[in-house]
Amino acid sequence: MWVEVSNLLLFIDQEFKEIWYERLIDFSNNEILKSYKHAIYTKAMDLKYILDEKSENILNQKSLPIWQIGDLYDEFYNSFMFEIEIDWEKKLLTDMEIRALRSNVSEEIRKNAIKSMRNIYNTKQSQIVFGNLYSGIVKNWTTNIKIRWFKSVMEPRNISEDMETDVVNMLMEVVQDAYPLFQRYIRVKKKLLWKDVFYNWDLMAPISKTDRKISFEEAYKLHMEAMEHFDEDFLNYSKEMFEDGRVDVLPNPGKMWWAYASYSKWYKSFVLLNFAWRIEDISTISHELWHATHGWLSQQQTWSVYSTSLSMAETASIFNELLLADYLKKNLTNEEKIDFLNKQLEDVFATIFRQVQYVSFEKIIHEKVMNGEWLTYEDYNQLWRKTQLDMSWDEVVYDVEARDESGWSMIPHIFRTPFYCYAYAFGNILSFALYGAYKQKWKEFIKDYKEILAAWWSSSPKDLLMKYWFDITKKDFYLFGIKEIEKMLEEFEFLS
Repeated sequence: MWVEVSNLLLFIDQEFKEIWYERLIDFSNNEILKSYKHAIYTKAMDLKYILDEKSENILNQKSLPIWQIGDLYDEFYNSFMFEIEIDWEKKLLTDMEIRALRSNVSEEIRKNAIKSMRNIYNTKQSQIVFGNLYSGIVKNWTTNIKIRWFKSVMEPRNISEDMETDVVNMLMEVVQDAYPLFQRYIRVKKKLLWKDVFYNWDLMAPISKTDRKISFEEAYKLHMEAMEHFDEDFLNYSKEMFEDGRVDVLPNPGKMWWAYASYSKWYKSFVLLNFAWRIEDISTISHELWHATHGWLSQQQTWSVYSTSLSMAETASIFNELLLADYLKKNLTNEEKIDFLNKQLEDVFATIFRQVQYVSFEKIIHEKVMNGEWLTYEDYNQLWRKTQLDMSWDEVVYDVEARDESGWSMIPHIFRTPFYCYAYAFGNILSFALYGAYKQKWKEFIKDYKEILAAWWSSSPKDLLMKYWFDITKKDFYLFGIKEIEKMLEEFEFLS
């Protein structure tokens, strides 16, 4: 159905192509159309990659089997059940449940959770299926690169994320240069866990052996106090969300298990939480409420630019987590503060460093295939281990040899949306850079910050941020964000 509809609508792009690039650029600079400027400009930039209608029709027909490959991956991946013994009782768990056990306080349970996943993913059958599925996706992607004359394997994703290739390459380079920060973190965590050898099943281990519970009333109060110290508009919008009943707080049967914020151009925002009485649930409240706030501030934009790439979508939520964390730490004991910082740093390395590791793996694979190399799942295993070691060096001991390293096959993004993960890294570094500016008492920061959030997709990330003196084409921007992460790590090292 999607292919049929897409083919019926091909004439729209073809008519845009007849208008041609120069005229669309002129339209984008027309004062009357200024509210649509970026949408028109983006369409103009797409034109160079649009082929004739017959070729586009063929490519649409060809895309159907690729969608089916993605569906097969999902169906195969979601069919897995993982066996593990806990308290002398054998249990069958879903993928989500077994992954959650990787952060269990018991090392034995963490180790067995990893082993249980390997027992499924490392079978010959799984490796053959995942290997061939991934090869099909990569070959289709690289074929489209050649047919449409893109300059690099990552260019289609960069265009969809509204990011220049040079900017993305710089992001990747700076984060990879900062990998020693992750190695420093592991050394501290190893000491705090009293470990002689740090294994991969220790990566998500909690530091504290206690599990402090917190009431929702206390969590709500701390969130509101942090908002009160920041800005009255943000405080009032949080109050309005709760008072209007637009925040669903507690888990319920049939309710999806994750937290979620919904917002649109035309309707009021709402938030779903699954509050579980943990300290980290306060961060979830702040994270999702600021997604909703971001959507509210952006309602001044026209419908055509009321959306944004992932690289900007997480700005408000991550910034608010940092804001809350600094306030929250004032109310924690030293032991709780160490545990809280560990969770923060764990998230930082997962959402910035590990995402860059994923993309660097993808880039190696796609470029090799683009150059005509034939790769199998055994090659993927070896190359995945190489990118793991680039990040961890010799600080982490892995449970299997490189030839059996199936970690790449556990990452749905690389099958569904190639190179998508770097947007998480950029969005997080941007949030750290903004927070660094806020802590330096940047004149009129809050006013500028609101304007950045309200702009939504009315400008590209580069043009929007340049207006507020953030130059994402320069290495210093990324180093400024990385420096904030290093400060957090230094506090963790000091307290430990």
